[in-house]
Amino acid sequence: MKKLKLYSRIECPLCEYAEELLQENGIAYEVVDIDDSEDLIKAYHVRIPVITNDEQELNWPFDAEQAMELLNG
Repeated sequence: MKKLKLYSRIECPLCEYAEELLQENGIAYEVVDIDDSEDLIKAYHVRIPVITNDEQELNWPFDAEQAMELLNG
């Protein structure tokens, strides 16, 4: 099963909202905490939440339709 990656961090209200949107729409995803890596912090610090299918990225704000397109892309 395909999954999106949700680049996020703890105590990020927008990240929590993005995760709720994915859950409510049955979109498979895994959370990647950017605080686990200096490289991820450098890449995503001011951009989170970001979702990716490992080929394309989608920055916030995004909606469920855009997330589904990315998942099936």
